[in-house]
Amino acid sequence: MKTLIIETANAKLLGELVTAARIFSPTPDVVVLGAGELPGSYGKGYRVPDTLGANLGTGLADLIKSEGYELILLSATAIGSGLAGPLAVSLGAPILSEVTAITPDLTIERSLYGSKAVARYKVESGPLVLTIKRKYFEAVVLEGTTPTVDLPAGPQRIALLEEIDEERQGVPLEDAEVIVTGGRGIGSGDNFAILNDMAGLLNGAVGASRGAVDEGWMPPGAQIGQTGKIVAPNVYFAVGVSGASQHLAGISNAKCVVAINKDNEANIFKRARFGIVGDYKKAVPALINALKESA
Repeated sequence: MKTLIIETANAKLLGELVTAARIFSPTPDVVVLGAGELPGSYGKGYRVPDTLGANLGTGLADLIKSEGYELILLSATAIGSGLAGPLAVSLGAPILSEVTAITPDLTIERSLYGSKAVARYKVESGPLVLTIKRKYFEAVVLEGTTPTVDLPAGPQRIALLEEIDEERQGVPLEDAEVIVTGGRGIGSGDNFAILNDMAGLLNGAVGASRGAVDEGWMPPGAQIGQTGKIVAPNVYFAVGVSGASQHLAGISNAKCVVAINKDNEANIFKRARFGIVGDYKKAVPALINALKESA
């Protein structure tokens, strides 16, 4: 099945898409969006300088039709999701978003209702547009680079006036093997300092629930959940997190969840492998001391 990946020059995002693409094609082709050298080895490499979906759908549709691509893969990021819709309309093709599993016979799964249910679809033929949910496909290591051919720019319906990268110190949440997350039960922004201490000892990152972000205790970029970051660490500490379905959707691929909450009926305990019922102000310092002693 002739497969095309559309993504920025982000090696980790591309690595996940390559894993999904290789189910159907050992050497998929790639359209790289924006600037940057295209990492990895592909059949053909193309480039468009824009990343805004409204400006790209028609031009990319012409390439897909002329080359006969049957499967188009994008990451379920802001850029990928913003492009997938206009592209599907231009192609007159079906679209499935936030895909979590694919089989060679084109049976496709995606989660619903905050990961409480899984929908399974059977697609008979292409072209088909899929956005792939982060962390559900193991990223392959991309070696080498691929030269690209510039594609003509489409009509500029939207102009990007400004783009601001939020700077965060330490390990990015999406890449962290250990995450320590605080919820509204933390009580204040100042109390996140103890979570930073614990994460530092574990070479991990600090996240926040939507409740903590809404309170202004942590920036929006630290939010984990359905409307925040989707993470898949080896160990996830949920401190003072109630465990709303939207939050659980963001950690559905975490390998081990450790919950610390004084409410023994908190929903987070249903997802946790290990739980501590009690005051985090006592439990977290005890964990920190244990980590220091074992260092």
